[in-house]
Amino acid sequence: MQRGRPREFDVASVSEAAGRVFWERGYHSTSLDDLTEATGLLRGSLYGAFGDKRGMLLAALDYYAEGAVARLSERLNSGLPPHEALREALLHHTRVVSALTGIPGCFITNTALEMIPSDPDVTLRIESIMRRISTLLAAAVIRGQAEGVFNPGLNEKAVGDFLLCMTQGLRVLGKVVHEEERLTAAVDVAMRALS
Repeated sequence: MQRGRPREFDVASVSEAAGRVFWERGYHSTSLDDLTEATGLLRGSLYGAFGDKRGMLLAALDYYAEGAVARLSERLNSGLPPHEALREALLHHTRVVSALTGIPGCFITNTALEMIPSDPDVTLRIESIMRRISTLLAAAVIRGQAEGVFNPGLNEKAVGDFLLCMTQGLRVLGKVVHEEERLTAAVDVAMRALS
């Protein structure tokens, strides 16, 4: 017995398209018409796949986070020495914000500022994403400690949170400071703090 027509679209592509709209406009300023235009789907198809506009936001966050976390992991595990790999991962944020003038900040950060604490599901998603990023950054420092390039007395949770703050801060500061050299100088201060 068939249970309706199968989906004729790629959920990941739709999540990506919806995410770009939420990123540019914010959740509350995004209309269903904006989402149907960006995705090329009718409301019924969007509701059928995601439940509602909030479900679309959650799917977009999941899609964005998977890509962001995977790319960070690749940068941190690139085969470079731990100090260089971590510095390059942080510098990535300076390059992104310098190149993306006109893009309104980081999707995860923007969503956190707009939706937390009023939406518990979004709060849980953002906390999970931040925890994953912090864990990857802490693991990079632990590798550097094992090789003698970072201070062995650093607490892994604290250093992961510190570097997470650094990455988020670079995204925010980069919207105001457009000189990559200034952002790079901030990264170098952070790297010295790990020695």
